[in-house]
Amino acid sequence: MHFLGVDGGGTGCRAVLADATGRVIGRGEAGPANIASDFGGALANILAACDAAMAGFAPGELRAVLGLAGANLSGQGEMLVTRLPFRARVVQDVTISVRGALGREDGIVAALGTGSVFARQLDGHLHTIGGWGLRLGDEGSGAWIGRALGARAARALDGFCPLTPLLRTLLEQMDGGAGLLRFSLSATPADWAALAPRVLGSEDPAAVAIRSEAASDIREAIALLQPESDLPVTWIGGLGPTLALPDWPSTPARGSALDGALSLAMEDAFWSE
Repeated sequence: MHFLGVDGGGTGCRAVLADATGRVIGRGEAGPANIASDFGGALANILAACDAAMAGFAPGELRAVLGLAGANLSGQGEMLVTRLPFRARVVQDVTISVRGALGREDGIVAALGTGSVFARQLDGHLHTIGGWGLRLGDEGSGAWIGRALGARAARALDGFCPLTPLLRTLLEQMDGGAGLLRFSLSATPADWAALAPRVLGSEDPAAVAIRSEAASDIREAIALLQPESDLPVTWIGGLGPTLALPDWPSTPARGSALDGALSLAMEDAFWSE
C-alpha cells in the first residue's frame, strides 16, 4: 500500500508519495489547482504533480487524499475523482490545513493568504466558515486588503476620505482613477493580493484604517467559532502570523496542509466514513 497527499490551490499544486510506514519517497509540484475556477487546468496540474511524485515508482494499491481549492463547490470534487487513475477522496483545502496544523487536537485555525477561511476542530468535529472567494468574502485576506486599498483610493478621489500619501502614490502608479478602474476590471485575487504589502508595511492613515477593518473582520470570525471556553488559535497561510491577534491564546502549527493530506490518506477511519 502506498499513500498520496495533494495540496492544490490558486497558486500551485504539491503532491507527496509515502510508503506504508509513512516514509516520503516522492514529491511533485505543478501549477494552480482550483477546481472551481478552472477545472480542466486544475486536473492537468494535479495529474502532473502526482506523476512527478510517483516518477520511478509503480505503486500497487494506492490511496490518495486531495485537498483542493474549490472543492466546496457541489459536484466538482466528485467529478474530479472520476478522472483520476487511482483511488482518491477530494476534500476542501481547509480540511487538510486543519489536520496538518492541529492533528486531532481541538483548536481553531485561521488561514490567511490570498484568500481566507476559518475552522474549528472540537471533539473530532470540523466546522468551517469563510472560503467564499473574493467576490463574496475572503475578509482579512491579502486579496481583500489589496482591493480595500483600491476602493479607498477611489473614494478619496470622490472626496469621501482624505487622499493620503499612500493613496496618492497608488493612483500615480496606476495613471489615475481611469487606470485604477481598468486594473479592477481584470484583476485576479492574486493581483489584488500583490498590493497588500503596501498596506501591511505602512503607517499611512489609509493603511491603518484598512488594517483595523481587516482585524475587526478576523476577530468576528474567530469569535463566532469560539465555544464557551476559549480554544487556542493557530495562524497559518502567508499572512497568518502577520495578522495574528492577541485576543486568544495561540499555538504553532504542527505541520503543513500537505502533511494533513498524507495523514488523512493513511487513516483507515477516514476511508470508512
